[in-house]
Amino acid sequence: MWSISLLLLSLLVPQQGDPTVKDFKRYFKKTKDPIQRVEFIHSLEDIDDAGVATVLLPVLKDKDPAVADAAAAVIGQLPSESSRQPLLIIVEKGKPSEQLGPILRAASKGKWLEFLPLLRPHLEHKEAGVRLWAVRAVGNMRDGDSLPHVITLASADDNPLVRVAAIESLVQLRAGHTEECLPPLLTALTDEHTSVQVAGVLALRLIRHRDAIAPLVDLWQTGEGLVLQHIYPTLMEITDMQYGADPEQWQRWWSRVSADFVIPSDEKMAERRDERAKTAALYVPKESSASFAGITTPSREVVFVIDVSGSMEDSVLERDKFREAGHQRFEKMEIIKKELSTAIEGLEGHVRFTVHSFATGVHSWRDSLVPANALNKKSALEFVRKLKPIGGAAAKERASVGLKGSANVDAGRTNTHAALMAGLGVTDEKTLLAVTRSSAADVGEQGDTMFFFSDGLPTVGELVDTDEILAAINKFNEFRRISIHAIAIGDFKKTWMRNLALQNGGQFVDLGR
Repeated sequence: MWSISLLLLSLLVPQQGDPTVKDFKRYFKKTKDPIQRVEFIHSLEDIDDAGVATVLLPVLKDKDPAVADAAAAVIGQLPSESSRQPLLIIVEKGKPSEQLGPILRAASKGKWLEFLPLLRPHLEHKEAGVRLWAVRAVGNMRDGDSLPHVITLASADDNPLVRVAAIESLVQLRAGHTEECLPPLLTALTDEHTSVQVAGVLALRLIRHRDAIAPLVDLWQTGEGLVLQHIYPTLMEITDMQYGADPEQWQRWWSRVSADFVIPSDEKMAERRDERAKTAALYVPKESSASFAGITTPSREVVFVIDVSGSMEDSVLERDKFREAGHQRFEKMEIIKKELSTAIEGLEGHVRFTVHSFATGVHSWRDSLVPANALNKKSALEFVRKLKPIGGAAAKERASVGLKGSANVDAGRTNTHAALMAGLGVTDEKTLLAVTRSSAADVGEQGDTMFFFSDGLPTVGELVDTDEILAAINKFNEFRRISIHAIAIGDFKKTWMRNLALQNGGQFVDLGR
């Protein structure tokens, strides 16, 4: 019997080929400009030809993260089984991981069923990034035969991001298997990683089981950090009860009714889902470890990312609104410094935090999270006090007459993508490349909650288009579950910041114009 490799090679005999693919092979290697290389790659979109996969496979290993990412994006859009045939050879071989991971990601997202027999063995692959996309793929493709492996990964894999991915796949495979799926979700509630705890709590909203009630109430009473804000909405979704933000009241209720309580049917819950959602949206965790611009969080790992671009020297337009909020100075920079100083002063001692400021570049108070003790808070407040807008109108005026020495205009633009990535723990090219190649890459300490503040749209950086920035952040954060709160000030289109918060489990606050 032929191996699949021989079969595929027989299918890939030289043919006429698409002319655009031929031009790509002719010009791509000669091109050094990274922007043009990315554009050449995207020129292969929507071409139904196996040659696209063949020429892009080597590019997945490119040292430029943007180039490798573009190749993965185009591969993920291959429209037919015949155009995807060259990728199956890599899946069968199981290496190299720089190619295998993106291929499995594309197979997972596209639900490429022809890949299923060959990707199942990669549930046990030595590379975490490969296991992550293999387990997501079997979930997306509703592969019930893989359920035992998924259960093992959800409760026992040594990589927390793989555990999160497996938990999400359990939700997709739950039909007819609720009893098997429940134990690893209950195990997740006591996981050492917040992202896994959050994934378990969110999964239990869909895998509704009475045996989850007691562990959720117990976690609410004894747990800590970001997971606390997700427990009440989950209990409400399971039980259809609305006892508010008091875990002790829930404990008393459950002690009273546990012997006879029956979970309401999915049909009944659907009838009241809108009402429950409105109630859950009003929920504020009783334990608040940090607060910024009116947003409170029980998180114990907080990162502040603050815009200091040139436009921050401008004054707000709605002075009465800011005066009512207690501000006496109306420059945007002074407003945010006051808000940030108040937030830092109010941090609980058990919180770990850091602060990044950004314009064209990113400047960090501390590279990693540190305890909110008296000394660190004093140092952070001094860092905030010294913050000044970089560039701005005055600097531009000096630059216009040739006085560029201190103008620093170019340094005063808005590099939103770099700022967000720094807030997520990605501060260098090496880490960025690792993240591009593997969704399970370790980025060190990044916290579980980010407060992102800006007064305008991106103007500089690797990514400037807000849709592209949102896509990049969502890709990074898909399994990390970092909550991103977005705070805006000034007169600009803020829809993208609202979406940033909405898509990443955070809140959006518009301080005003």
